Amino acid sequence: MKTIKHFALALVAVACGLGFTSCNQNNPDDYSDYPQLIVGKWFNFTPESSMYMEFKADGTYHIVGYDKQFSLDFVDGVGAYQLDGNKLTTKSYSSSIELTRTIELTEDRFIDYKEIISDNSGVIIGNSEKVNYRIQEQFDIKGNYSYLNSVVNIKAAEGKTALQLPEGVTFKGQNSIPVDAMHGDRIIDVMKKFFADATFAADGKLNHTLDGEAKTKNYTLDGNNLTFNLYEGSETYKVNATSFPDEDGDRLFIIIPKQAAWLGGMVDMIEKEQTDLTLTEAQIAELEKEFMATFETFTVILSLSKK
Repeated sequence: MKTIKHFALALVAVACGLGFTSCNQNNPDDYSDYPQLIVGKWFNFTPESSMYMEFKADGTYHIVGYDKQFSLDFVDGVGAYQLDGNKLTTKSYSSSIELTRTIELTEDRFIDYKEIISDNSGVIIGNSEKVNYRIQEQFDIKGNYSYLNSVVNIKAAEGKTALQLPEGVTFKGQNSIPVDAMHGDRIIDVMKKFFADATFAADGKLNHTLDGEAKTKNYTLDGNNLTFNLYEGSETYKVNATSFPDEDGDRLFIIIPKQAAWLGGMVDMIEKEQTDLTLTEAQIAELEKEFMATFETFTVILSLSKK
């Protein structure tokens, strides 16, 4: 009987040595599924972090947001990534920065670990972790929302200090608008007013109250791609955004990148100051081209609370 038992144990050992997966099902050091698990869209939104990440199967990634916990300023960029077990290395296309850190992946969570180093001795004294949640790529947006908070990142292209206006068009007496005048506070104020009380209805209508007056805009949602009208009477400048709920479904995030749609507000601002002026299609096209060249980044991350 002992001989049979020993023979059976020997067969198991041989099978495991040949790499049968059944022997490694509970092996915590087996990261063979990480290349599949990491693919997708992830988010982490806290008072210290507003971060959206997308990792693609082709080995590239896109990241938008900031992270005070990990001392990361606002970024909006793409790059390449590589996995070696549970070590993730990312390299930005726009810089030579290469980062490697330990991660943990499940179907719905992406845990990012960072070593905490003592300022005095340079010795590793612990680890901090950030939990990212997998984004639902199909969800029901319908419901009533109110503005919660937002963050804006506006960065001019190198050498640009003002947005040049078309010939004959002025703003505050000048043929240009200083970049500093288009600061984040102005945009945040627009978002606060627009989404103070907003409802995404089943009929594709976005109903909201602006300065005490009921307004209705159109919207569409295709996966995480949200399109809606931000400015009054502006079917031309529809906002194209990325949208998704949080893990509990009680918050809605909307990320609006640089795009010509922001011009809807600028055109309105210019025409309100010059009441006898209506910009022509050619002037708007010229302004659009100048806007896209003037700003490197013009991104808004918006958070709404579901009522």
